[in-house]
Amino acid sequence: MMVKVIVCITTYNLEKYISKAIDSVLCQVTNFDFKIIVADDCSTDGTLKILLDYKKTFPEKIEILTADNNQGSLANSNRLFDGIKCEYLSFLDGDDYWTKETRLQEQVDFLDKHPNYSMCAGNTQYLIEEVLGDLVVPKKKLNKTFYFRDYLEGSMPFLHTSSILLRNNIFVNGIPRCYKDAVGTVEECALRGEDFRRILHLEKGPAFVMGDVVSVYRIHEKGIWQGSSIIKRTIETTISAYFYNKYFGKRYGKVFENRFQRAYAVLLQAMLINQSFASGYFLSNKESILFTGLLNDISIQNPIYNKSASKAKMFFVSFLLKIIRKRRKEYVYTRVCCL
Repeated sequence: MMVKVIVCITTYNLEKYISKAIDSVLCQVTNFDFKIIVADDCSTDGTLKILLDYKKTFPEKIEILTADNNQGSLANSNRLFDGIKCEYLSFLDGDDYWTKETRLQEQVDFLDKHPNYSMCAGNTQYLIEEVLGDLVVPKKKLNKTFYFRDYLEGSMPFLHTSSILLRNNIFVNGIPRCYKDAVGTVEECALRGEDFRRILHLEKGPAFVMGDVVSVYRIHEKGIWQGSSIIKRTIETTISAYFYNKYFGKRYGKVFENRFQRAYAVLLQAMLINQSFASGYFLSNKESILFTGLLNDISIQNPIYNKSASKAKMFFVSFLLKIIRKRRKEYVYTRVCCL
């Protein structure tokens, strides 16, 4: 019999936080069975030992996926939900935690009663340096339904991963090909978080946002996003916008293209101000040289930023394609050498 809910947790060197995350799931009060699957990306601290201790204590409830080497965030999460068999899915980063013991039951009850909905979420509270802060979703956005058109129009609130329960109508037959293709390329950043999953599910049906706080989002230096530099965030935001436009653009007119152009404009402005901007993100010398060449071309035609978004986009897209091809070749070569 297929389990009702699977909670997917990813970890890498989170020995300080993982126990609280798992305990917050185990304490859920439900009238159905649920399972926890944790994918550990070859942690080098005590995270795996903690996980194996939980597995020993709760052998029927917890499954641990280990790795012989560090795979990276996207490859690690791909292992979790590729062909996963359950009715509903929830994702929890190993440094966050749930706060309401009935959140799973309430969200499952809602989705059971509303089969046309693709997800149900609650509110989340920020935790910064161990001090609880603001709420993620504004009060006026709570206890409301949001449709895909709301996302396109920009009126849908940000919903944190830890607060969402998804109907498993995307991954049950395997992850979309783009998830696998992006591993080892710069496009990883567009797929490793909640945003792309949320868009895919919104295409299937609306989301309902409940009023209660159900989770805590921990802000700390080891977090994948908040631990990144402003440089890296700006570049990854632009790459994500580029990927979304490539994946969804033809179906939704100019919406995703316009978002990409806005993101690119922010990146371009930063690059024009500081030509060493990209060196903090791309690792190899060849990539740095390539980016520097791109910047020189842009700097020569400085008015591009103000007068021609299409030319600016052409520069960046051309650059991205070169990097993506290079990364894919390196990834394939590495995989072949490891066989």
